[in-house]
Amino acid sequence: MLTVLTYASASADKYSYSFSNTPISEAIVRISKDHPEVSISFIYKELDHYKTSAIIHADDAYEALRQTIGLNPITIASSNGSLYIEALQRGRYKYQGRLIGSDSDPVVGATVLMLNPMDSTVVTYGVSDADGFFSVPCDKRDVLTKLSCLGYKTTYRRLDSFNAGTIIMQEDAINLATVTVEGSNATAYSDKTVYLPTQRQKNASQNATDLLRFMAIPQIKINALNNVVTDNFGKEISLFINGLAASAEELEGLRTADVRRVEYLEFPTDPRYKGVPKAVNFIVQEYIYGGYTKTSVSENFLVGLSSRANIFSKFSYRKMNYDLYVGSNNWDNHHIGSTVSGNYHLKTDQDGYVDAKRDELLENTHFRENQIPVTFRATYSSDKIQIRNTAGFIHDNTPISDIDGKVMFSRRDGNSSQFKRSNPTRKNSAIYSGSFFFAMPKGYSLDITPTFNYTHTDDRLLYMAADNQMIIRNADEDAYNFRINANARKSIGRKHSLMAGINGGQWSNNLQYSGTNHYTDKFRLGFAAGLVGYNYKSSKISLGADMGVCWEGSDINGKTQNDVYPWTHVNVQYSLNSRHLFSAYFQYASNSPTISQKASDILQDNEYLYITGNPFVRNSRHITFNLAYTWLPANIFGMSAFGEYFGNYDRLVTVYSPYKDGEAVIRDYKNDGDYNRIHLGLAANLKLFDGKLQLYACPEQYFYRSSGIYDTKYNPFVFTAQAVLYFGHCYVKGYYATPERQLWSDSNTIYRSRNFHSMEGGWSNDNWNVRFTAANIFNKGWVGASLRMSSDYYSEHRMNYGTYFHPRLNISVTYTINYGRKVQRGNEVGQQSGASSGILK
Repeated sequence: MLTVLTYASASADKYSYSFSNTPISEAIVRISKDHPEVSISFIYKELDHYKTSAIIHADDAYEALRQTIGLNPITIASSNGSLYIEALQRGRYKYQGRLIGSDSDPVVGATVLMLNPMDSTVVTYGVSDADGFFSVPCDKRDVLTKLSCLGYKTTYRRLDSFNAGTIIMQEDAINLATVTVEGSNATAYSDKTVYLPTQRQKNASQNATDLLRFMAIPQIKINALNNVVTDNFGKEISLFINGLAASAEELEGLRTADVRRVEYLEFPTDPRYKGVPKAVNFIVQEYIYGGYTKTSVSENFLVGLSSRANIFSKFSYRKMNYDLYVGSNNWDNHHIGSTVSGNYHLKTDQDGYVDAKRDELLENTHFRENQIPVTFRATYSSDKIQIRNTAGFIHDNTPISDIDGKVMFSRRDGNSSQFKRSNPTRKNSAIYSGSFFFAMPKGYSLDITPTFNYTHTDDRLLYMAADNQMIIRNADEDAYNFRINANARKSIGRKHSLMAGINGGQWSNNLQYSGTNHYTDKFRLGFAAGLVGYNYKSSKISLGADMGVCWEGSDINGKTQNDVYPWTHVNVQYSLNSRHLFSAYFQYASNSPTISQKASDILQDNEYLYITGNPFVRNSRHITFNLAYTWLPANIFGMSAFGEYFGNYDRLVTVYSPYKDGEAVIRDYKNDGDYNRIHLGLAANLKLFDGKLQLYACPEQYFYRSSGIYDTKYNPFVFTAQAVLYFGHCYVKGYYATPERQLWSDSNTIYRSRNFHSMEGGWSNDNWNVRFTAANIFNKGWVGASLRMSSDYYSEHRMNYGTYFHPRLNISVTYTINYGRKVQRGNEVGQQSGASSGILK
């Protein structure tokens, strides 16, 4: 091995670089710093607007610089051991513009010749970059521009202004000899990783989340049950289309055939991403005007009624887009509920304590829910301004949520009685969100994001046992919250940027309980924060750091509490080349209790158990540190290795203590102990037979450690695998995930779900996509998960029943109708979410 490494080192090129759309001045500076023995002279500003994407392999400095410059109008000369680099044309003014084809794709690498209109002699020239932009220094006015590129017809334009605007070049069909070229489908940069989906993957997908699942990107995971997209550490990823935020429901309307590439960004510096830590951005073909209507229908069988249907319409005209979304989601089944075996430590008549067991055995359930979301959105988008306003309404009605069965008490000589628990609810929510982005001169930008949510809830709970014990808990709630974020950013050169921001908001809940207990509650939780940040970005290194101070104030029925705390984030990414990416992240922040955890009401849950909150619990601090390495050696293979430490100190825990002179137990909250988690894993995908067979696997190991009153260790292992086989317009996909296992952070509860497996097949063409899925066909029964926890005064073993892990069949169909031409698809508006509730559960 030492011999091989020695030979490789000796035979390596002295100048080896890989640039991607890098300013030539930046590339030359990098070469000069790496090789101080070479004397290089040039004027930075004259070369700054020329860019290079060259891959350099040379032993000679002159040849390395020549490859770097490429076809740009720049000369290089050698004299007395020094190298002199000079732009052919200099001046105060530049001709600038953008070249696109008739399909709106950028024309890359086009030659832009500036000619004298009198005799057509060449004045100067330039080359368009990866986005089709050109910038050619030239002080001569009134020139004739000749634009040429392989595959396009030569175009001439007379320019009497230095701003050429957007120029459309017509395609020119050319018969070429057969050439087989394998392009790179994955490329790592210092701040992002770019993936190119294959045509097979796009054809098989019904929506954006589907496309991510078929692409099997090793840096992300997708939950098979709820389609939530996360990074490998389990943190939810924000989804964007062409740099604009989109919800999971909005992404259902995406026409995957229009997706050109998918970018996975870690701590993006672009202000349009609003400071999110991780993002997936779908680059989608944009259109000028037109519209379309897309319908989607999904139905499950063998689990009762479980259907989703939605219709989406878009109309685009120039810089305006109008979106309308209407959905209908319906569920009706008889298999949702829990069997609970609880052990209560209660006081006896002799002032001692004894364990009393209460078993609640589920026999019959009935659950019915109907949900109707409606959303309208208007978006204005230009090069300098993006304005978006979204208004939504959701009607969510659960008229039936009933369970009944048998309850047995050890203190009653094991006698049993029938019980019934009914909890119908109805919610109506109104939502507004806005986004205002302005790019200003001299590298400044401003982003303002206001949001407002309002929800009215009617919640009715009835618990009744055969011995005439009855608990009635009716809750009527008006909940609303508002928030506004404002961030200003200043770019300094091409590598540095500074950011400052303020944000604030308030959550408010007006809540009234009636029935067994009567309470009138007013909850307020407000916050205000300020932050500053710095970002550095080069071709190999991307660094981001921010810090801020936040004030939180709560008012729970007149009981106030204030907290001021700092927070910070630091992230570093290093791209060795286009195949290797290293990243590190550190965070120090706070966890805030929810309003329901701070509620002071005392409500009865069953014969022995009462529940309440604690208005004086404190915020807890936490630290997150993770490392990741992504390796993309070839199109057929990609992998990501990752590890994370998470520590939550003096965390909020659920506690149980005697109540009513020891005749009952009350559930409360307090700060106690620490919660630590170490997470290690490896995700990899492999493509065989020219991409027709795609394999994915992800083994993960967790190490949990809890201290304080819940002193517990737990070290589970989980594994996920997927295989996809494509043939023609069809595909077959298999998926398997081991049971999920967790130690909850607020107690010593051990959560264990069941395994999830599925087989699906699909067919698609330009407008139709039809899919059939068989899930969990080897599972039996309706048990979905088990939970165990223990404390001094209460211990519990719970079996949750549901439809997620039961055998089921699913058919889903999407169909799109176009009207007009030049349709913009993607970035569709979807169902919104209302205000969070403070009702105790």
